[in-house]
Amino acid sequence: MSLSPGKTTRLNRLFNPNDGRAVCVAADHGWMSDPTPNVMNLRKILEEVVEGKPDGILVSFGTAQRMADLFTGKGAPALIIRADWMNMPRLGDSNVSSILPVTNFKKKATSFAHDALNMGASAITIYYFTGYSDEFEALNIEQNAMFARECRKIGLPLIIEPMAVGDGAKTKKFANILIASARIAVELGADAVKIPYTGSVASFKDLVDKAQVPVLVLGGAKYEDPRDALTLVEEAVRAGAAGTVFGRNVTMAENPQKMVENIAAIVHSKTLL
Repeated sequence: MSLSPGKTTRLNRLFNPNDGRAVCVAADHGWMSDPTPNVMNLRKILEEVVEGKPDGILVSFGTAQRMADLFTGKGAPALIIRADWMNMPRLGDSNVSSILPVTNFKKKATSFAHDALNMGASAITIYYFTGYSDEFEALNIEQNAMFARECRKIGLPLIIEPMAVGDGAKTKKFANILIASARIAVELGADAVKIPYTGSVASFKDLVDKAQVPVLVLGGAKYEDPRDALTLVEEAVRAGAAGTVFGRNVTMAENPQKMVENIAAIVHSKTLL
C-alpha cells in the first residue's frame, strides 16, 4: 500500500522502523468510564509510563492539551488522539452507570483530524462497532469513512478499532466477526487496526493475514495476574501482531513503568514466555 509522505513519516515515529512494531498505552478512559484511580491520577501514572519508553500513548484531546509536555522532545512517545466518544461503559451495572445512566448505546465524533494534527499527533484512533444494530453499524461506517477521507487529505495515519458488541460478542463466531471487521476497517482506509485478541494464535494469525496492515492487540479488562496479560502479548506477537495498545493492564498496574518494559521486551526483543 502506497502512503503519503506525511503518513509514512508519522507511522515511522509510532512504529519502530527497525522491526515495524509498536508498544502503545491507552489512557483515554476518562470521559467514558467512572473516575477510577488510573483516571484521576493520570499525570503521575503517565509520567511512570513514559519512563518505560513506550512507542506511543493514546489519550483524549483534553488530556493531550493538559499534558502536552509528556509528548515533547526527542525520545518522547508518539501522541495518538482518540477522536470519538461512546457511552458503552455507562450501560449496565458499572459504577458510572449509577451516576450517569444511559439507555441507548451511542457514539459521536469529538475531534477533527486536523485538530489532532495541530496538536502534534502521529495518529488518531476511532471505534468501529458491529453487532448492535444495522443503523448503528451504518453510522460507524459513515464516521470512519469521513475520518479516513480527512486523514488522507492531511497525511495523518488513521487507526480503526473494530469492536464486536451485542449478541455477536457472546457467540462462538466472535473471532470470525473480528476478522471480518478488521477487513472492513482496512477497506474504509485504516492504516492500522487496534483490536481485541480473538482467543487463539491460529485465529489471530488469520486476522493479521487478512488485515494486511499493522495490527495492534488491545488489552481489554485488567487481569488479576499481570503474567496473563503478558501471555496475551506473546501469543499476539507470535501470530504476527505489530504490537500492543494496552490500557488498564498498564495504567492500573502496580508498576506501570515495569509493565511497559515487560511488554516491550516481548514486542521488540521477541523474548517469548
